[in-house]
Amino acid sequence: MSISKQFFPALTGYRAIAAWMIFVYHFMPFNNPKYPEIAKNTIFNFHIGVEMFFVLSGFLITYRYFNDYPIHFKKYMVNRFARIYPMYFLITFAVFLISFFQNNSWSPEKTIEAVLSFTMTKALFSKYNFAGIAQGWTLTLEEIFYLAAPFYFILIRKSKWNLLILPILIFLFGIFLKDITDDPANSWGFLQENIAIFIFDFFAGIALAYFILKRKINLSGNWMTWFGIAVIITYLLGKHYVVGIIDFKTDLGSAFYAIILSVFGIVPLLWGLINEKTIIQKVLSSRIFVLLGKSSYIFYLIHKGFLPVFINDYVSDNKLVIFIILNIISIILFTYIEEPLNHYLRRKFAGSKTQETI
Repeated sequence: MSISKQFFPALTGYRAIAAWMIFVYHFMPFNNPKYPEIAKNTIFNFHIGVEMFFVLSGFLITYRYFNDYPIHFKKYMVNRFARIYPMYFLITFAVFLISFFQNNSWSPEKTIEAVLSFTMTKALFSKYNFAGIAQGWTLTLEEIFYLAAPFYFILIRKSKWNLLILPILIFLFGIFLKDITDDPANSWGFLQENIAIFIFDFFAGIALAYFILKRKINLSGNWMTWFGIAVIITYLLGKHYVVGIIDFKTDLGSAFYAIILSVFGIVPLLWGLINEKTIIQKVLSSRIFVLLGKSSYIFYLIHKGFLPVFINDYVSDNKLVIFIILNIISIILFTYIEEPLNHYLRRKFAGSKTQETI
């Protein structure tokens, strides 16, 4: 097995943690006076689970495909499609089907929502950003990254400085597109959110993979894991207290926090999970965490929507119970639907027998 095809169990377990953080972020009752302010402020920043996924995506795609030159683009895209689309399609279909039966009607607006959802383009339009699977907006960014990654690799092979230049140019282009579409007649809100901000997360992962593949990182000791965790915890605890200094709602403020978090927090953690023998690596590499990590994509898709509502209304409104049931459902769907479909589509259309974890 070539180095670009190695499997890192701890990184799969890491995915479960990222998905769980997003669950807690969505279900934390922030207005509950019983919770101390520091807890609410900290958990309010658990949305970084999304950034954790993006950095991991950048790393794994680069680690597996950067040295495949020229890249087999059809096989690459079939593998990407087989990994993310089948379950997304099925759950999105269920969302709109349930909505139809609940409302006993279908409108032109619903047709727009459905088209943008099924094509994974809804995050390009602020009005429809949360249509269908609300949290599925992140998959628009994943889809764009998958399409663009092979071209990034070509430019990075020409000059490693493009690891720095490309995300800056893409970010500035995002600001430009946001400004020129800032028109009251833009009723769909086309590109009114600068989604290019997240390019820094993807490129942090790309850079980590690049320097590992080029053998340009040589560190000793087990300190990177703990350094990354320390930075992430500091971010979670401290962001609330620097809001008055840095406006994180602006594009530049958002870019600043994305760079600090991804480069100094998430990247060192990923490096440590790959290379360092720590208790964190051991736990995340365990069979149960690997299984939970493999099923975390489904967990992410279903953790907010009709399933938790159904569990809340007919089983239990206890958030821990909802969390456990959603994980069980995710494992079942992964084992009996997602994984078989993934393998079938790869064998059928790409001739691929290897399984990827992203």
